[in-house]
Amino acid sequence: MLRRKTLKFILNIFPPLFFNRIILKKVSKDYTYMRVKIRRSILNINFHKTIFGGSIFSAFDPYYPTMYYNIFYLKKRKLEIWVKSAKIKYKKPATTHLTLEFKINKEDIISAEQELNQKGKFEIWHSVKAINNSGIVCAEAEILVFLRDIHNMDTSSFELEQ
Repeated sequence: MLRRKTLKFILNIFPPLFFNRIILKKVSKDYTYMRVKIRRSILNINFHKTIFGGSIFSAFDPYYPTMYYNIFYLKKRKLEIWVKSAKIKYKKPATTHLTLEFKINKEDIISAEQELNQKGKFEIWHSVKAINNSGIVCAEAEILVFLRDIHNMDTSSFELEQ
């Protein structure tokens, strides 16, 4: 686990995020909230001068796994965590900066702990919206996060989940 300031610094200089102008602005102390901004710039605009859809999609990807990792690290639990699936719906062209807010509530954490204790794995869908400077939703995504308890993993017969 990284301290919040270090985590922000590393994610903000990570090339796929940096060059898409995706910036982690805020991380709550308990890692249950992150606010991300996509800055519209020459590096991420398309032919129509709106933010490229791939840049928007990139902004939805890394944050929930990072949040769950840190939440469970604070609980002294090591997990394998990744985005298993994602669906995006583009609603309006993004002509300004976009803001995304990622939230995990206490009920999600309790459900994850219970299912991890019983089955060794857990999946959960989260919704996120990319909102422009005028408060208009330009894109929304559904993200399926997969968590697996590392201590319950049998690596000799690893199979992808169906």
